[in-house]
Amino acid sequence: MALSRGSKWFLGFLGVLAVGVGVGVAWLNDALPEPGEGGIEAGRPVELTVESGESVRAVGDRLADLGVIRNPTTFRIAAGDADLATQLQPGAYDLETGMGSEAAIDTLIAGPVRGGPAGLRFTVQEGLTVEQTLARLDAQFDAHDEDDFREVLDERVAAGANDPGVLVLPDWVPEPAEMPEEIVEPFEGLLFPETYEVAEDATPLEVLQRMVDQLAIVVEEVPADRRADAERRGLDRFEVLTLASLVERETRVDAERQTVAGVIENRLEEGMRLQIDASVIYAVGEPRDVVLLEDLEVEHPYNTYLVDGLPPGPISGMGRASLLAAFDPEDVAYRYYVLAPECDGSHEFAETLDEHNRNVAAFREAGRCQQDVSE
Repeated sequence: MALSRGSKWFLGFLGVLAVGVGVGVAWLNDALPEPGEGGIEAGRPVELTVESGESVRAVGDRLADLGVIRNPTTFRIAAGDADLATQLQPGAYDLETGMGSEAAIDTLIAGPVRGGPAGLRFTVQEGLTVEQTLARLDAQFDAHDEDDFREVLDERVAAGANDPGVLVLPDWVPEPAEMPEEIVEPFEGLLFPETYEVAEDATPLEVLQRMVDQLAIVVEEVPADRRADAERRGLDRFEVLTLASLVERETRVDAERQTVAGVIENRLEEGMRLQIDASVIYAVGEPRDVVLLEDLEVEHPYNTYLVDGLPPGPISGMGRASLLAAFDPEDVAYRYYVLAPECDGSHEFAETLDEHNRNVAAFREAGRCQQDVSE
């Protein structure tokens, strides 16, 4: 007997509902502990020692092997929501088999119960170059200086990816020794700015590895559809870092980051030169706020007033907000922006050159900011 359109719709709805319920049950099965799974009795005490610089991913894999959690992927997602990466401390933790991701994360956030070495907290701000980052580390570590940290980077270039005892980079980062000559600093943008806690006796390698691992964690936390969308836009992950560094250096206002990323995307799509002042400052090699007219004529692969497309690589470290904005730029019609006359760090955006020129004139007429305009 043929089904009416209404009957077909109802059966289809039931099918979709069944699939949705199935997916939800599967997720719960991943998230909740299952007593006795894999022959491991639930409720058995487990001691986990987190090593200095160990990533959340590595901890999740070990917890799954020990039977504390069921699914390391579910653990990583929940750990990202809880911002475990910035709170995880080295030391010994008392856990139980079958306790599940949520309880395990709460235990880890509470801190080690014993054996945790005295910690040293250090902070690296967003928007710093590698040179500036190493100087910041020098100022915060008594046992190591800038040359010690630079030696770790130099050894990584000379040794290569497969040599033991060197800095490990994400597999989507180009091999430093094989980067084009135009790349000023092969590790630019790879040392994630954050506040960290490491053991007081942490080596320069352990410190820098912690920062690189945090970058990989943040990128991995970007929704898969956003990463796929970047690929459809023709950008690999390293190129997204470059875009994110431009966003970081161009605005201090978090609410504008996606908009600025959208402007950059529009210019790239239309073949317009980016004409970003921050890239000119990087090309000149003298950190400052003011861009001079003669700076715009400097012949350099990072001078986006003279070269097409993105710079060859990142121009600074970038924070989480700028990185997420680069993966998810706002869909806007703007092609231009300039600092707002209020001098509060915000920008005026424009779709047309005429509108932009009026915004520039208003900015200059206000005459209260020492910074030059950005396009």
